[in-house]
Amino acid sequence: MSEVTNLVSLVSFLVANEGISLRDAAKATHRTPARLLRDLERLMMCGVPPYSPSDYINYSLQGSGKTAQVHVRFAGHFARPLNFTPQESLALKYALEHFSRGADARTQKQIDGLTNMLREALQGRVHELLNDSAKGFVTPRQTERMRQLIGMLAEAIEDQQLVEIEYYSAHRARLAKRVVHPFAVLEIGAHFYLYAYCNTAEETRHFRLDRIRKAEPIDKFFDEQPPKRRELGKMESLFHGRPKSRLVVRFSKLVAAEVVEEWSESPGVKIKKLGDGRAVIETPLYNPFWAIGFVMGFGEHADLLEPKHLRDELAQTIRQSLAAHK
Repeated sequence: MSEVTNLVSLVSFLVANEGISLRDAAKATHRTPARLLRDLERLMMCGVPPYSPSDYINYSLQGSGKTAQVHVRFAGHFARPLNFTPQESLALKYALEHFSRGADARTQKQIDGLTNMLREALQGRVHELLNDSAKGFVTPRQTERMRQLIGMLAEAIEDQQLVEIEYYSAHRARLAKRVVHPFAVLEIGAHFYLYAYCNTAEETRHFRLDRIRKAEPIDKFFDEQPPKRRELGKMESLFHGRPKSRLVVRFSKLVAAEVVEEWSESPGVKIKKLGDGRAVIETPLYNPFWAIGFVMGFGEHADLLEPKHLRDELAQTIRQSLAAHK
């Protein structure tokens, strides 16, 4: 947990447990009482104009010693409704839509209510942007379909039954049918993947579930087991076999910190932080197909430097994708 996240979590805990004793708060947040007080002093130094330190966040102790009760106070504007900028409003709307993809019926109802409240509360240009954005950027609501797909795949994995899928390849910009040996459903980052052996490619692949248009088990079964050197749900599961070359990608300063944190413990990875906030990641290239999709996922914030042939293939993939969506 980062230092900032740690402090934010501390504030949330103290607000949820108003009046908790210094001793109990320290124990619950894995601190000593002295450390807790030091962190509270640091929080007091937060200030956003026109607020000065201790005006933005402050605290008080009622009583003395370790049994003193902790109370947190905030600047007055925290109690007033937020005034979102257009960018903040759109970001919140997209985040809610994305989160709804994996939500159950009850949570979906709550998300719908929040989205409607957001739309009704905003006026003027922000309201127009929200309405217009729905035409150009909509996250498909396929929660029930995804749930059924995962359920069917889970049964096929347990029974070691082959599955025929119709899969949209972003790399080739086309649909194709494949027969796969399903090994596991993984959650990697923001997406679910089917980890399976593909009869067409004759090696293991990660198929994004939202790109599987159809999937049906067939009356055939398999005996082989998935590769042993694999960690479910982690980046290492994408690294297996013999590397074909080295992948070198430069990331903008807007995403560099996140990428560095995610890749810092990955095997065989070299990280170079640049003075302007950007970062260069160099990693063994096992799967060119995966690398194309990985780089494309960062849009303008990633620049594929090496290998050159993959850079050319990335450019061709982008041209094909643009042509397909004209």
